[in-house]
Formats: sequence, structure tokens, C-alpha cells
Amino acid sequence: MPSATTKNTPTSSANSAPKGKVDTEKLLELVYTLQFAWFVGNVLTVVGFIASTLTFLRILPSLYKIDYLVTLLGVLISFGILVLQLVQKNGLRFGILIRDDNTHYILLGGFLLFLRPYVWLTLVPFAIFSTFHVLAYVNGYILPLVGLDKSNLSTTITNFVSQNNAKSIEAASGIELLTYVWLLLRMITFRKRSLSPVLVYTVFLKKRYEVSGFTRSYVKSIADAGDKIVNDVNHPVLRDIWAHIRNVFGIVDKYKLVNDYTQQEQKTK
Repeated sequence: MPSATTKNTPTSSANSAPKGKVDTEKLLELVYTLQFAWFVGNVLTVVGFIASTLTFLRILPSLYKIDYLVTLLGVLISFGILVLQLVQKNGLRFGILIRDDNTHYILLGGFLLFLRPYVWLTLVPFAIFSTFHVLAYVNGYILPLVGLDKSNLSTTITNFVSQNNAKSIEAASGIELLTYVWLLLRMITFRKRSLSPVLVYTVFLKKRYEVSGFTRSYVKSIADAGDKIVNDVNHPVLRDIWAHIRNVFGIVDKYKLVNDYTQQEQKTK
């Protein structure tokens, strides 16, 4: 999702090296690029997330703070570079920046790093994006350096990324909504550092709703399911509560933060 979807990942490479041999000169050229720094940021995100998952499962739990911070550091590096490239391409144009997915995610990552709620679920979407970015970069740049760009491994990676990229973006959108529910539960149970993350995630999801068709689709499915439950139960109090909730969301939806998606939908009709 971000323009952190694999549309921002490298997909081509220089001529491949002989199989099993590393082209040292090309490797050094690769290392001294901004794109390689982006790759390192994604690797940090994946490694940090794996470590955070282990601490979540009570394996070396004392390291949960460090693992959480490493993951978010990788997020800031990778998305920061994408935002930098966007600025280099278009200049410092606020309208373009604020509508771009990468801006949304680097702001979320920055706030999570600052607030440090240490909620594992908040890291999952970042890990999904970075996993696909790492795979695409390895396939497009690393494997050719060792002559494996036409190997079964490269073919497997290519097929996996092409078949699952869109699904991963859709899954990340659903996990973001699930994360919001979990953050709300933490807040109403008065967990430590629970209010600020909810406020930040509320703004984040509002922006995601305006730019992401996946997010809007999930919200519509939730609303339709709520309508069905309310109609099946057919209790006046429940109907009033649900009507009030839908009315509040309707009012909030009238105020667009970054993108009026309704105009785009009208053009496609």
C-alpha cells in the first residue's frame, strides 16, 4: 500500500553475473545507492517484526521494546526515502505529499515511535509491505549479482509476488481496521499509553479511507453486516444506537482531510 506497495519496488537489474560468482564492482555500486538504503530499511522492518513476534510469543520477552523500535526505525528509513524521492520528483508540494500513501505511513510510523504503545498489531501492515519489497529487491538486484536471476528461486519469488501482492495490500487494510478495534479496547480498559494511539490511528484511518478502495470496501462490509444484525434483532434501542453511529460516521465522512474520493467514484460511473 504504500506507494509502499510493490509499485515502488525495483523490478529490473543490470546484466547478471556468472552463476555462483559475485560481481564485486556491481555490488559496491549497488550498495552506494539510495535504493539500497531503502532496501536496508525494509530488511530492518522485517527482522524487527520477526523479533517482535518472538517476544509476543514470550521468547526473549525482555527485548520487546528494542524489537519494536528496530521495526519502526526500518519503517522510517524505507518510507522516508520514498517520500524524499517524491519530493525530488514533484518538489515540496503539500497537496501531492498529503495524498500519497507513503506520507501516511511514515507519519504513522513516526507517531508510533514517539508514543511507543508497544502493540504488536500496529507493526503487522508494515511487515507485510516490507516483506514484498525485500523479495522484489532481492529478485531484481541481488540474485542477478550471483547469477541466479533465471533460477527456480527467482521464478518462485516472481510468481509469489505477482500472485499475492494485491492480496497482501487488501489484507493489510483489514488488519489496520482490526488494529483500530484493538486500540479502542485498550483505551476503554485504561491500558497504559492507550489514548494517544487511538487518536493518531483515527486520523490515519480517516486518511486511508479517503485514498484506499480496500479500506472503504472493508468499512462498507462492516456497515452492511451491522445493518443485517440490527434488522435481524429488530430491537428499537439497538436500531437507535446503530442509527446514531451511522449518522456520526456520515458527518465525519463529509469532511475530507486529503482526498474527495466521491468525485473519483462519480467519474468512474
